[in-house]
Amino acid sequence: MTETTILNTRPELSSQRTAQIFENNGFSVINLPCIAITATNNPNEVIAKLNKISANDTLIFTSQHAVTFAYQLYPQLKLIKENTVITVGTKTAEILEQHSHADIWVPEKQNSQGVIELLQNLKDIKSITLITAMNGREEIQEFADSHSIELQQINVYQRQLPQVNYDIFKQIEQTNQLVILATSITTLTNLKQLVPKALWQLLKNQTIACASQRIAQEALAQGFKNIINTQTANPEKIAQLF
Repeated sequence: MTETTILNTRPELSSQRTAQIFENNGFSVINLPCIAITATNNPNEVIAKLNKISANDTLIFTSQHAVTFAYQLYPQLKLIKENTVITVGTKTAEILEQHSHADIWVPEKQNSQGVIELLQNLKDIKSITLITAMNGREEIQEFADSHSIELQQINVYQRQLPQVNYDIFKQIEQTNQLVILATSITTLTNLKQLVPKALWQLLKNQTIACASQRIAQEALAQGFKNIINTQTANPEKIAQLF
């Protein structure tokens, strides 16, 4: 059993699975979801956009929540063989396979950087449809803009601040060897808002595992000192790094 404790900041809908994987790998886990996932406020508009996806589109599902909410809103969504379909993460691909028989590309780096590296190896990309939530994925947006690729972002869900069990703060304070998961910039932003100022200062002295270089840069700007760029949000792969 490792003495390291994981501060699991993953969204509420995926927190339990992430915790189980780390526990199976011998870690203790403190669950502090920093993002609550909820349905979009404009479902009719989103459904209309999903209905207009064309054969020329390169589709990117940025998370398992993107798949789940897209098909909850529009169960008729059909992906055809002409579509190039990319998912961020193997779990996202597994969930998409429950709805579609389309060929799915999963980048080796399971983050925005990995998606961009995959896109760079594809030819004749005419348009990208990003199925995601509002905010985030700026790297993919910048890639499309710099390569004059038409990009449509369909926000099928939204992220919000969750409710917090304040007893967790005392548990965190009593933990010495902590690794903080940071799988998005939103995670860092919300973590700072959720915890007391004194605890935030303590957390900045702990190890933070960032899923991409952009998140690592944000952690550095926030004052974290021990930063590891895991280049993935996959908990199985992160567990092997510690």
